[in-house]
Parts: sequence; C-alpha cells; structure tokens
Amino acid sequence: MIVGVGIDIESIDRFRSMDKRILRRVLKRIFTEKEIEYCNNLRDPFPCYTGRFCAKEAFLKATGLEDFHRFKWHEMEIPGKPPEFKTYGNIESFIRNEKIRKIWVSISHTIGYATAIVVLER
Repeated sequence: MIVGVGIDIESIDRFRSMDKRILRRVLKRIFTEKEIEYCNNLRDPFPCYTGRFCAKEAFLKATGLEDFHRFKWHEMEIPGKPPEFKTYGNIESFIRNEKIRKIWVSISHTIGYATAIVVLER
C-alpha cells in the first residue's frame, strides 16, 4: 500500500555556481561521505549531487509531515547506483514506526535540471 509520494526538481547550476568554500560546507551538511565519494568519482559530479538532493527533498515531502526539521540530512543516504535509500537515526525510527517496508526512488537529470520521485510503501 502506498502511503506517500514526493517529487522535487532543482537546477543543476544551483550547486555548480556556488563559491567553492560555500559548496564544501553545503555538501558536508547535506551528503554523507559515501555520497560525496560516489558523486566526486563521476566526470561531472553536479548532476549527481543535485539528483540526490532532489531525492532527499522528495522523501521529506513523501512523509506528509509539516515539521520534518527533526530529520537530519545525513539520516538518509543514497550511496551509489542504482539509487537506493539507506536510513538512520530519526528517519529510521519514523520508517519503523510507520511500518514502511520499501522506499522507491527514481532520479533523473538533463543538462540543466535534476528531478527525483520517492514513493513510500507499507
């Protein structure tokens, strides 16, 4: 049974155009070491970063919660390909409490934009 759907779209230039110092801080705040390593090993890491950011945003939207600030960015991870969510901490507790058995995620990008959709299944 589907209990939540979320979608997000972002401009890839949002990450690409950041000052390098700001970008490093943003990446460390949003992404895990595994995600950073995976994206940085690609020829162009920015579509990867943007797609994963969209997936995390889409997940938060799929929860249906108005106050999802109790979740931390590092409590969700998409470490490689194919995209697959790993959850930790408060997000893992939420998944367990809501009896969500599967998190479906799809990420796509073009030259200028990345998008992701997340479906939560009970």
